[in-house]
Amino acid sequence: MSGFFYFIPVSRVVYSTQGKHLVIIFEEGILAMDIAKMIRDIGFSSKRANSIEKLIKPSIRVCSLLSDDEHLKLGTSKLGGKPDLPPGFNWPVFEDSPLSFLAQLNLLDFKQYDTEGILPPEGMLYFFYNNEKQPWGFDPADRGNWLVAYSKMPYQQLSRTIPPPELYQNGMFKTGKLSFYLEDTLPGWEALPIQSLNLDGEELDKYLLLAEQVNSLNDPIIHRLLGYPQEFQGEMQLECQLVSHGLYMGDADAYNDPRVNELKPGARNWQLLFQLDSEQNLGMFWGDVGRLYFWISQDALKTRHFEQAWLILQC
Repeated sequence: MSGFFYFIPVSRVVYSTQGKHLVIIFEEGILAMDIAKMIRDIGFSSKRANSIEKLIKPSIRVCSLLSDDEHLKLGTSKLGGKPDLPPGFNWPVFEDSPLSFLAQLNLLDFKQYDTEGILPPEGMLYFFYNNEKQPWGFDPADRGNWLVAYSKMPYQQLSRTIPPPELYQNGMFKTGKLSFYLEDTLPGWEALPIQSLNLDGEELDKYLLLAEQVNSLNDPIIHRLLGYPQEFQGEMQLECQLVSHGLYMGDADAYNDPRVNELKPGARNWQLLFQLDSEQNLGMFWGDVGRLYFWISQDALKTRHFEQAWLILQC
């Protein structure tokens, strides 16, 4: 099967310098019309192409540039640095160890990009993680090693907060100023939506090539809100469903548990909330240059119970 090449228009790309490095910033990501053309060009039947196009989901790409807290206003979306916390917020701790601050996202920044209205229209999301232990999320006992917190406190009432001293040595990250753009996504080849299509061998080969071409257009560092994740180790919805209900997922034995058949339908209820990549400039490394994936059930998302999010580390 012959391959094909697809080039992103130069008008979508801007350039910046970060230290001695040239940084490419995409002002606009891959859109549904781009993906639809790629699906047609790769040779799927019309019926199959239509079924794949229906799976396209919008995401919000998050790009960072090295910055400094002193140059960012209170309540600004950012990675790393010192968080701007609401009054009375207790720094999250697990087993006497404070969690590292990863990000704060001012949801007003994302409102114009959230085309499906999934996120709250305002407020702040805070992300914390146990950077010392870096749990993978396959053990029910891992719960508590991360936290996603939501606050509707007006940004004027927030306070820039110094992290606990225990984090000074290896539990803090440099500050990244953020920019955002809309980008449509396709599920990975092992994801539940693709499994449900029952692709034959030839169609699966085409889909793998399609996914490879779509991924080739991405910047190597991929921070993302919503949409589909870019996995290193395969499907995560079922893993989140099972481990969050008490099944240890560190080996294949969990799939023999009699509770799997009862829990499996709920896997489709899980939604990617935030994908946080490793980023050298900020000192963020997850496992062997992997990614953190914060997942949340659609029920918890609708009721704003962000503390129920589950984390998976892949690398």
